Amino acid sequence: MGRDIKASLREFTLVYGLVAPFLVALVMRAFIPGVGGTSLNLVVTQEVGPEMIGRLDDYARVEVVSSREALERRVLALDDVAGIVPDGDTYRVILQGNEAHDTAVLPGLVLADILGPGSLEVAREDLGRVASPLKPVLAILLALTAMMIGGMMIGFSIIEDKETGVLSAVAVSPMSRFEYVAGRSILGFVLSVVLVYGSLYTMGAGPFDFWQVLVVTLPGTFLAVIFGFYIGAISENQISGIASVKFGSLPFLVGPILTAVLPERWHFTLWWLPTYWTYLGYREVFTPAGALWSEVLRLSAVSLGVSLLFLAASWRLFSRRLVLRG
Repeated sequence: MGRDIKASLREFTLVYGLVAPFLVALVMRAFIPGVGGTSLNLVVTQEVGPEMIGRLDDYARVEVVSSREALERRVLALDDVAGIVPDGDTYRVILQGNEAHDTAVLPGLVLADILGPGSLEVAREDLGRVASPLKPVLAILLALTAMMIGGMMIGFSIIEDKETGVLSAVAVSPMSRFEYVAGRSILGFVLSVVLVYGSLYTMGAGPFDFWQVLVVTLPGTFLAVIFGFYIGAISENQISGIASVKFGSLPFLVGPILTAVLPERWHFTLWWLPTYWTYLGYREVFTPAGALWSEVLRLSAVSLGVSLLFLAASWRLFSRRLVLRG
């Protein structure tokens, strides 16, 4: 394992693979909006008074500045902010002129509703959402990508063994096939789990049950290990290994994406994919209400079973391309 880690750090592609999940997680964290966040931002001066500021706060995020000049500078900033200043017995909306439609129109409607209650018909509906509905889907894709990278590390370690002649030397050593596979698999398992938790916490995907995520992750990492041995078995050099990664990543990512967008009645076409069951397991875990342990265990067991079928179907290929004794 120590040798594999040192070898990985010498290759830019593998170093990037280790860092990529965290970079993607940071981007997701920055750009996924919260459902509770308001889409209207207002800036007012202290002259508006605390009562009016409180009324405006019911509709939008309100920022208070000390002077009209400070308000104008804030409106002229790059983001969409509308200013409201007192004008005699009424109020005036200050705009830069290039605001989005909602920022340009909503402040006037808000003032009309505050100053003339009942002049506008306002309907409110609680959808029961406490987080962005997109956030769990992206968290699942991020976790599957992290697993895939763990498998990729196994594959490129095997490719390096081929290129440096280590595999040929191991074939005539006392090491058995089981020992070689176990040694390679441990690194993939550990790395996949570390990358999954690290990327999820970096993204801010919580709160979630730590142990339920682990139960769903372990069968997925088993598939990632199979994916890594596929890369190592069919690739003779790093160029062909990169091509194998591009092709082999399809079940990891396309399957879950189809699960998210296809109607429920078409999901039977995806039952043969282990990542389909992993996706469903993560979806249960990331629900705001939490998941039942019975459902998490059921989905994880099916995912492991389908992965074992993939391993059985691949064993002959592995035995032929990774020739070791025993």
